[in-house]
Amino acid sequence: MAGLLPALVAVSQKAAEVARRCRAEEPLFRLLVAEKSGPERSARFERDFKTLADVLIQELIKHDLGTQFPELRGHIHGEESSEFRDANGERGQRGQREQWGQRG
Repeated sequence: MAGLLPALVAVSQKAAEVARRCRAEEPLFRLLVAEKSGPERSARFERDFKTLADVLIQELIKHDLGTQFPELRGHIHGEESSEFRDANGERGQRGQREQWGQRG
Protein backbone atom coordinates (compact mmCIF):
# COMPACT_ATOMS: atom_id res chain seq x y z
CA MET A 1 0.00 0.00 0.00
CA ALA A 2 2.95 2.27 -0.52
CA GLY A 3 1.78 5.54 -1.94
CA LEU A 4 -1.65 5.53 -0.29
CA LEU A 5 -1.16 8.82 1.56
CA PRO A 6 -0.06 10.75 -1.56
CA ALA A 7 -2.97 9.19 -3.47
CA LEU A 8 -5.40 10.34 -0.77
CA VAL A 9 -3.99 13.87 -0.93
CA ALA A 10 -4.25 13.90 -4.74
CA VAL A 11 -7.84 12.65 -4.75
CA SER A 12 -8.83 15.16 -2.06
CA GLN A 13 -7.41 17.96 -4.22
CA LYS A 14 -9.42 16.69 -7.20
CA ALA A 15 -12.53 16.50 -5.01
CA ALA A 16 -12.05 20.09 -3.88
CA GLU A 17 -11.78 21.22 -7.51
CA VAL A 18 -15.00 19.38 -8.44
CA ALA A 19 -16.78 21.06 -5.52
CA ARG A 20 -15.46 24.51 -6.50
CA ARG A 21 -16.53 24.10 -10.12
CA CYS A 22 -20.00 22.86 -9.20
CA ARG A 23 -20.42 25.69 -6.70
CA ALA A 24 -19.30 28.28 -9.28
CA GLU A 25 -22.33 27.43 -11.43
CA GLU A 26 -24.95 28.45 -8.84
CA PRO A 27 -28.07 28.16 -11.08
CA LEU A 28 -26.99 24.72 -12.25
CA PHE A 29 -25.94 23.71 -8.74
CA ARG A 30 -29.44 24.43 -7.39
CA LEU A 31 -30.96 22.13 -10.02
CA LEU A 32 -28.63 19.30 -9.06
CA VAL A 33 -29.78 18.89 -5.47
CA ALA A 34 -32.04 16.08 -4.30
CA GLU A 35 -33.66 15.71 -0.90
CA LYS A 36 -33.04 12.30 0.61
CA SER A 37 -35.92 10.24 1.96
CA GLY A 38 -36.51 6.81 3.43
CA PRO A 39 -33.48 4.73 4.41
CA GLU A 40 -31.18 7.06 2.44
CA ARG A 41 -32.00 9.96 4.79
CA SER A 42 -29.80 10.54 7.85
CA ALA A 43 -31.68 10.63 11.15
CA ARG A 44 -29.18 13.26 12.37
CA PHE A 45 -30.81 15.95 10.23
CA GLU A 46 -34.35 17.27 9.98
CA ARG A 47 -33.86 17.47 6.21
CA ASP A 48 -31.04 15.74 4.35
CA PHE A 49 -29.82 16.55 0.84
CA LYS A 50 -27.35 15.18 -1.66
CA THR A 51 -25.89 17.08 -4.56
CA LEU A 52 -24.46 16.00 -7.85
CA ALA A 53 -21.12 17.25 -6.52
CA ASP A 54 -21.38 14.77 -3.61
CA VAL A 55 -21.99 11.90 -6.00
CA LEU A 56 -19.30 12.99 -8.48
CA ILE A 57 -16.72 13.31 -5.72
CA GLN A 58 -17.63 9.96 -4.22
CA GLU A 59 -17.40 8.22 -7.61
CA LEU A 60 -14.12 10.03 -8.41
CA ILE A 61 -12.59 8.73 -5.19
CA LYS A 62 -13.82 5.17 -5.84
CA HIS A 63 -12.48 5.28 -9.39
CA ASP A 64 -9.09 6.86 -8.73
CA LEU A 65 -8.22 4.85 -5.62
CA GLY A 66 -9.65 1.64 -7.09
CA THR A 67 -7.53 2.12 -10.20
CA GLN A 68 -4.36 2.86 -8.26
CA PHE A 69 -4.99 0.24 -5.57
CA PRO A 70 -7.00 -2.64 -7.08
CA GLU A 71 -6.96 -4.46 -3.75
CA LEU A 72 -9.21 -1.69 -2.37
CA ARG A 73 -11.91 -2.12 -5.03
CA GLY A 74 -15.12 -3.21 -3.38
CA HIS A 75 -13.97 -1.76 -0.05
CA ILE A 76 -14.42 1.92 -0.87
CA HIS A 77 -17.95 2.96 0.00
CA GLY A 78 -19.67 6.30 0.30
CA GLU A 79 -22.77 7.69 1.88
CA GLU A 80 -24.57 8.65 -1.34
CA SER A 81 -26.27 6.42 -3.88
CA SER A 82 -25.47 7.44 -7.44
CA GLU A 83 -29.17 7.70 -8.29
CA PHE A 84 -31.10 10.95 -8.70
CA ARG A 85 -34.79 11.51 -9.40
CA ASP A 86 -35.95 14.52 -11.39
CA ALA A 87 -39.09 16.56 -10.68
CA ASN A 88 -41.16 13.94 -12.56
CA GLY A 89 -39.79 11.11 -10.45
CA GLU A 90 -37.66 9.78 -13.33
CA ARG A 91 -34.51 8.04 -12.19
CA GLY A 92 -31.06 8.96 -13.39
CA GLN A 93 -27.83 7.38 -12.30
CA ARG A 94 -24.24 6.91 -13.31
CA GLY A 95 -24.11 5.28 -16.71
CA GLN A 96 -27.46 6.58 -17.93
CA ARG A 97 -26.18 9.36 -20.16
CA GLU A 98 -29.38 9.86 -22.12
CA GLN A 99 -31.31 10.85 -19.01
CA TRP A 100 -28.75 13.57 -18.31
CA GLY A 101 -29.04 15.04 -21.79
CA GLN A 102 -25.89 13.49 -23.25
CA ARG A 103 -26.89 11.50 -26.27
CA GLY A 104 -24.56 9.27 -28.20
